[in-house]
Amino acid sequence: MIKKLLTIVLVSVFLLAQGCANTKKYAGTTELKTQTNANSKILLMPLDVELSELSALGFLETKANWTENAKEHMTNSIADIMASKNANSSKYETTNTDPNATSYQLAKLHEAVGYSVLVHHLGHQPLPTKKQEFDWSLGKDAQALAKETGADYALFVFVRDSYASAGRKAMQFLAAFAGVGVAGGTQVGFASLVDLNSGDIVWFNRLVSTTGDLRTPKAAQKSVTNLLDSFPTAG
Repeated sequence: MIKKLLTIVLVSVFLLAQGCANTKKYAGTTELKTQTNANSKILLMPLDVELSELSALGFLETKANWTENAKEHMTNSIADIMASKNANSSKYETTNTDPNATSYQLAKLHEAVGYSVLVHHLGHQPLPTKKQEFDWSLGKDAQALAKETGADYALFVFVRDSYASAGRKAMQFLAAFAGVGVAGGTQVGFASLVDLNSGDIVWFNRLVSTTGDLRTPKAAQKSVTNLLDSFPTAG
């Protein structure tokens, strides 16, 4: 619940300050290379995606079927984008369900670091120690994925999307007559490309939108295209 509340707060701040739909990125690298100059291998990590319905009173109810459909549509869209960039990419698959496994821990760390980037680098609370430098990392634990898979980079994607229920839409309609703004569904997410040799985030993009629908293939493709805007090309 805390994470969901944090998401709502972040979305509200970004939408009020910067408009209804936007992306903002950091591109520390525009071309992917390895020390051997071979075609870089990109590991596509399991998507951290959750879709919810926003009730009339503003409570979020996670929808499992929406979430699974969104993951499928987004996975297909990411594969298409990687193919269009001639990227040597593959999905990370494992039978290890231990929550302490490196892949699970890195996914949780990516969520925490991503929120920090939103607040302290792209937001209005810069850290004095970092100043304007983009110096964010998942740490040396990322090297375990390189050893396990032989990949050079890993792409992490985090998205939380909500949709107004019929009751919420009715409340928005009535509130509009009273001159009161009531928020509807919002889409917030970020994607990070991590150098598995160092653990450093070498590319990052944030997506915030009051429109879009990850439940349908075409709309999901549009959101993923925005999220992966200016993704580095293969060397």
